[in-house]
Amino acid sequence: MQISGFIKNSLIDYPGKVSSVIFTQACNMACRFCHNWELISKYHPMGDSVGETEVLNYLKKAKGFIDALVITGGEPTVQSDLVAFIRKVKELGLFVKLDTNGTNPKLLRILMQQNLIDYVAMDLKTVPELSAYKGIVGNQFTEIQLMNVKKSIAILKDSPIDVEFRTTLIRECHSEADIRKMCEVLKGDYKYTLQSFSPVKVLDSSFANYSGYTHLEVEEIIKSNQDLNGNISQIG
Repeated sequence: MQISGFIKNSLIDYPGKVSSVIFTQACNMACRFCHNWELISKYHPMGDSVGETEVLNYLKKAKGFIDALVITGGEPTVQSDLVAFIRKVKELGLFVKLDTNGTNPKLLRILMQQNLIDYVAMDLKTVPELSAYKGIVGNQFTEIQLMNVKKSIAILKDSPIDVEFRTTLIRECHSEADIRKMCEVLKGDYKYTLQSFSPVKVLDSSFANYSGYTHLEVEEIIKSNQDLNGNISQIG
């Protein structure tokens, strides 16, 4: 496992549980608004790394205080030894939450079939259409990746484990009609969390001039879409 960050104690990353959080290195996307852009490349530009043994040893010592491990990134599903690592975590009796962009539905299914994950938070970047995704993720985003995102949505909507979908709202990229379309994709009672974009730190410098919706605007968006999804909320 390539791990470039480790938060030992968190009360906010796994709802209802005290968790540790690891940030895996490398991502198969390069979202233009990404604020963790140091984690996109296979190699951390600052050379930071955390040993797998260090993480597991801490989890052993903290057992009884720590309930869960959150695995985020980067994109954790690009790690070739993710299944083996999670199995070691589960042997400690901990819950596991996985954050993902949804481009690896095959691995998601394997992890669920083997009871290795308890919670999945999937980022829905925008309306699941190729042109929309390319506008946010970049022109390197492929039709195959889009197909995989759609497969992951379907898998998670039919999953018995805890699932959350998330979107970072950017005024210049997400119209209210786009948000309505995303709610239609997630029609039902699926947990769907909206957060407003912050231009403070971004991969693409042009996005520093973009803006997020205000808290009140997001609340109005939520109200107008609750007929499609009764479990929609916002962060912050």
